[in-house]
Amino acid sequence: MHEKLKWDAIGFVSKTKILLENVVEIKDELPNNHSKRIEKVQRLIDELRQIIKVSTSIKQELIPNLERLFRLTFKTPELILLALSRPSLRHIYENVETILKKNQRFPLKSEEYKDLESSGDAANVLALIGDSVLNLAIIQLFWDSTLSTAGALTRKKESIVSNENLTKLCDKLNLHSYRLKRLNDPSEKKTKNKTIIHEKGTLVESLYGVIYLEFGLENLIRLLPFIQ
Repeated sequence: MHEKLKWDAIGFVSKTKILLENVVEIKDELPNNHSKRIEKVQRLIDELRQIIKVSTSIKQELIPNLERLFRLTFKTPELILLALSRPSLRHIYENVETILKKNQRFPLKSEEYKDLESSGDAANVLALIGDSVLNLAIIQLFWDSTLSTAGALTRKKESIVSNENLTKLCDKLNLHSYRLKRLNDPSEKKTKNKTIIHEKGTLVESLYGVIYLEFGLENLIRLLPFIQ
């Protein structure tokens, strides 16, 4: 992993499982006539179970596929989970923290909740890193010291890292279906096609951000042709 840009694992799945166990216990203790509270707690249970289910699929299906395709072994597989986390996860973990504290349950420390709530923010940072290093990789790969070709390099870069082009790789890897997000996220009900294309591009940038952190610029340059 890049020495200066290091990200430690937070125990994303194991801590989500701990939270799920506690929320299930709260639901089991509720009187049967508290239907609204039961319904509210059940929604959180469903959300946490979905996160665990998708996380398991990522570990068992997506990551092995990526490792075979890219000929790499991810040292910190959890970074792939973070790369696929969406901002809507904050809503889930904040609600879980609130309901557990109300019921005098403290399975995690405050900073551990903050880590889980910020998983979507981590994905955005990984995308920022990916976007930056992809640009650098393209410049290094196609560099030509002839001044007259400088404009061609810019056009080449824009062509390779366009959202439309990144979307093709996203679809090939099926990244969009592995997103960690809220069930029936209301923000997605009226999502325009342009927004979906942008999000797919961001998922690929996040993935390449992980590749850079884990394996460095040389390997990222080696994997650049997958985008073309």
